[in-house]
Amino acid sequence: MVKISIFSLASALVSYTGVVAADHWITVVNNCPVTANPWVADTSCTYSAARCGQTNAYTGPTSYSVAPGGSAIFKLPNNFVGRVFDRASSSACGTDGWDCSLLEFNFDNGAAATSQSYDLSNIQGYTRGMQAVPWPSNAGCNTKTCFASNCALDQAYPPGNEGDNAANTSCGAANLGITLYLCHA
Repeated sequence: MVKISIFSLASALVSYTGVVAADHWITVVNNCPVTANPWVADTSCTYSAARCGQTNAYTGPTSYSVAPGGSAIFKLPNNFVGRVFDRASSSACGTDGWDCSLLEFNFDNGAAATSQSYDLSNIQGYTRGMQAVPWPSNAGCNTKTCFASNCALDQAYPPGNEGDNAANTSCGAANLGITLYLCHA
C-alpha cells in the first residue's frame, strides 16, 4: 500500500502548477557543429520602451550551453517581450543580443497593445542561421527561415534595414510556443 502525505501531495501540486505557469516555451535546438550559447533578454524597457513596466518579468535562466545536437528550453510568461540569440556566435552580442541574429517576440496573448508576434532579425548584424517554427501549428503563425544574410524580406529583417514589417508574423491568443533551430539540420 502506498502512503502519500498531505505535504507530499501539496508539494507535487505546487511543482506541477509551477511548470504549467510558463505559458510560452521557446525550445532552442542546436544543429550547429559547435556549442551554442542561447540567451533570452527582456526588451520591454529598451527596444519596446513604450511597454516598460507593463510586461511580466522572466525569472528563469538567461542562458544555456548547448552541445551540437542538443536543445534547451526557455519557459516564458504571458505578456513578456524579448529576444533569444546565440551569444556563442559572436563575442559582440553582449547580454541583449546587440549585433547578433535574433528571434524577437511579443507574447501579449491578444492584449490591447498587440497580438502575439515574432520575427527573425539581422538588423544589427547577421551571425547565425535560424529557423523559427511555431506550435501549436494551428495558432495562425508562419515558420520563418533565414540561413543566410540575404534571405527573403518576408523571412527576416536584413542587416541594417528594418524593411516593411513583412518579416513579422502576428498570431492569435493561443499560448504560442516556438522551436528555434540554429543552423541547418
